[in-house]
Amino acid sequence: MEDAPSHTFERILTTEEKSALRGESFSNRELDGLDLSGADLRGARFDRTLLVRCNLAGADLRGARFVLCDLRGVDFADTVFGDNRFDGTTFVDVVGLSESTRALIARGGGTFQPRHASTR
Repeated sequence: MEDAPSHTFERILTTEEKSALRGESFSNRELDGLDLSGADLRGARFDRTLLVRCNLAGADLRGARFVLCDLRGVDFADTVFGDNRFDGTTFVDVVGLSESTRALIARGGGTFQPRHASTR
């Protein structure tokens, strides 16, 4: 039997810290359950990073680059996108994306996989 997804996010960053993430680089990381809601991630770069059940609701991701990342169960409600790249990045069981944003992600190099897709 499969466990129900958890919607509890780890609040380890303050509002001020979230606003200071602009241009940050996340490389070879595993982020699980992290609350990045409302974060300023403009121009951030994610390389070979696994984001599992993270909250990016309301985050500003304009100009952010995702390279060879896995995003699983991420909440993207009201997230701001624009001028993004998603080269080799997979999205599994994510929520809060409109069809037009899904198309933008696909054009930017991202792919959507079924919920039970294997990890790399």
